[in-house]
Amino acid sequence: MSNAIAPASKPLPPTPSAIDSSRDEGGTPEPPKPPPPRPSARRRRHRETPFLPFYEKIELPFSSSQASLPSQASLPSYASQSSPPSQASLPLYASPVRSEHRFTLGGTERPWLTLRVSSRAPRPDFLPLFMGSETVAGFVELDLAKPESIREIQITLKGEVTYPSKEPKIFLEKSRGLHAQASGKLSGQQSHPFSFTLPDQVTLYESDWAMVYPLPPKFSEKGVVYIDYKLVVSVLRGKFSPDSTLSANLVYLPETIAERPSFLREQAYVHNRPLDPPERNPGGWKTLPPVEAVGTVIPNATVTVHLSIANPLTFPLGTPLPLFLELRNPSETPLDPHTLDIRLVRSLTTRAVTGGTRALDVARAAFWPAPDSARHCVRLCGEITLGRRLTPSFDFSQCSVRYAVVVYPHADAPPETLLEEEVFVTLRGAPGATTPRAQAPAGVAPPQDVRQRALAPRYFADGDIDFSLVRA
Repeated sequence: MSNAIAPASKPLPPTPSAIDSSRDEGGTPEPPKPPPPRPSARRRRHRETPFLPFYEKIELPFSSSQASLPSQASLPSYASQSSPPSQASLPLYASPVRSEHRFTLGGTERPWLTLRVSSRAPRPDFLPLFMGSETVAGFVELDLAKPESIREIQITLKGEVTYPSKEPKIFLEKSRGLHAQASGKLSGQQSHPFSFTLPDQVTLYESDWAMVYPLPPKFSEKGVVYIDYKLVVSVLRGKFSPDSTLSANLVYLPETIAERPSFLREQAYVHNRPLDPPERNPGGWKTLPPVEAVGTVIPNATVTVHLSIANPLTFPLGTPLPLFLELRNPSETPLDPHTLDIRLVRSLTTRAVTGGTRALDVARAAFWPAPDSARHCVRLCGEITLGRRLTPSFDFSQCSVRYAVVVYPHADAPPETLLEEEVFVTLRGAPGATTPRAQAPAGVAPPQDVRQRALAPRYFADGDIDFSLVRA
């Protein structure tokens, strides 16, 4: 599908001649997904997905030690397969407003080296923000009070990933020479334009495989992984003069796009009416296999849980994730909807030497009665609000961020996972689609947590980085 979470990967010809083994040299900056575990009786995960793969693996007939990162010319390219969405459908930090950012070296009154770059960030004091395959462009300016021996000026766009106790691994590196001279001196004011086009995907060589990944977002988890982008200006002088470096951090977001909601769900948004239940819109819901819960959903009662999630399972930031819950309750034990514990859980997985999975509860579902609900068959509508500060789903080399809707038992029951279904969080909604709206009646909100769960390192939070508030 053209608007899936990850762009279609294009295979590289499996011959050494097809891969450019050269790599641009940059200046000095400043200070395959494993198969899912076998489900257990208490932990069921349903991973059927209509989306394109996060990456493509290509076997190479030569050792990875013979190759290095590809140059810009050797990367696959393709045209965008969707029209730009309207401004109203963009997250707050994805405004098309352009700001100019200035980074200087040599004092505030009269800096001798200035880097100017334009981005879609809403304000100049935010970090430069870029999305998709946009162009990073600007000027490198010199204001020399006296003649200086400068042999070369170059600018480098870098992307690198860092794991604890490891050197940064560069996955993106592009350089542009702005000035070069064998002798003589420079003086006065000079301005050198530059531009880089961000690729949609990059190729990494892992063991004897070439792995093609979509470019990852800027991301950081303290003590776990850091994915950073930066511009580095290098001013190279002679053999006996010190070189100078000016560095500027950037924010990058892949332009992942959700699939369009089902026709009946979109019509409900258009006409401001409740969503049709699964039996009236079977194609618009994914109903998971039923789970029998003994004393874990309703205390001292055995119920059968039927959970449905709006289909397709892709949801843009800042929108609701609709749910429909049916509890078969033969004993007709009274149910308090506030005891239901269904959450959106973010899983950060790293496959480095000290890797593992870190789970984080990022949102909790709110429920309200649905039509035709009865004590022996409790029917509830629900939704989880996706905060704008969440990091969109991505899978990159040895690091991935994924989301799942997880059903937990009530607070007094032993902590365990009753049911789990992976969903995909994207940056934008489908172009031309109606923006999903919240369905919860006034006064209905997720219940407050009464305790933290003792499942691995688990915390309740609202995401990672609010990109609209990332300051320089």
